[in-house]
Amino acid sequence: MSAWIRNQIAQPSTWRGLFLIMASGFGITLSPELQSALPNFAVAALGLYEALRREVTARRAGPDAGG
Repeated sequence: MSAWIRNQIAQPSTWRGLFLIMASGFGITLSPELQSALPNFAVAALGLYEALRREVTARRAGPDAGG
């Protein structure tokens, strides 16, 4: 499931759909430049999350985890 979510986040059509939902439901407007930049930001944020999650998991496992 998590690999599927990562794959969907990387696709521009997913972000266009989210922008349309925001625009119609909440009245938010975004410039085309911002719309094209947000998927890159989201992928970078996901990478940061994964790096931090692995670091926290490794620290919780302790020094005897063998990793």
